[in-house]
Amino acid sequence: MSTRDVAYVAVFAALSVIVIKLVPGFPIIGLSDSDIKFNAALAPIYGMVLGPYLGFLSAFIGGIVVVDNVFSVFISFSRGISAFVAGLLTQKSYRLSGRTFPGWSVAAAVLSLLILGWYSTWVGQQVPFFPILHISGLLVILVTRGWVATVFKKCEQKGQRWTANLFYLLSGISTIVLAYILPKLSFSSIEFFSYLFLFLYLWGGIMVLYGLFGIGIREGNFTAAICLASYCSIITDHMIGNLAYIVLLSPTPESFIAALPVSAVERSIFTAIATVVGVGVILALRRSGLFSREL
Repeated sequence: MSTRDVAYVAVFAALSVIVIKLVPGFPIIGLSDSDIKFNAALAPIYGMVLGPYLGFLSAFIGGIVVVDNVFSVFISFSRGISAFVAGLLTQKSYRLSGRTFPGWSVAAAVLSLLILGWYSTWVGQQVPFFPILHISGLLVILVTRGWVATVFKKCEQKGQRWTANLFYLLSGISTIVLAYILPKLSFSSIEFFSYLFLFLYLWGGIMVLYGLFGIGIREGNFTAAICLASYCSIITDHMIGNLAYIVLLSPTPESFIAALPVSAVERSIFTAIATVVGVGVILALRRSGLFSREL
């Protein structure tokens, strides 16, 4: 590891700790006093910036230093694997035991094993349709194959300016202000509105980030590649969490049926955040000359 690698791992791990400690997450159905933190959206970015190994290290360390129970240890590992998969999908080849494999094939193997792991459990056999999000991710990998890595390597975005877009920036700020004002009104005590306010905060934040980082990128393929890599890595993280949930807590199949719509929404939000932030971070690092990962 170079000095730069050590610095990146330390910075990204510290960022995960900050997000875990300060940013509220999505509550986990059937598990009181626990939630899914937004560092799940950061892990794919670590893998895309640092590669599979250092990305895994950053995400794992960022989670493991703040664990408070056994389940959190598994979650830290799942974040690391998420970064690992994103790193694989954005590089052309992967060396293992002296042999070279396409990066996408190793990512597909990881996700396939996890899906098989789901069907090997008694809960998975009772709810066979639950991995629809994960199977769709596997199909994305198998259909696109090395396309994500090719686009990721080619799209250097030379000659394009990184410009902010005032419309999205002001719209995002206005949405955040609205989310801050609305809870002070009388109807805010209704439980439904607490989730609405959280959504408004998230949506406002995404618009602000898109206004700052997402405009001025004329090559749509680059954003699509980031989005697909982020989605596949995030649902890999999700499946590891599901398997840990089954092993440690013995939930009922009904809890997974109830959680499927919530899981679809939360993973979509994580993917959107990872895409917007990832595009901005990667382009900024490339333009500054700090992006030195081999692709």
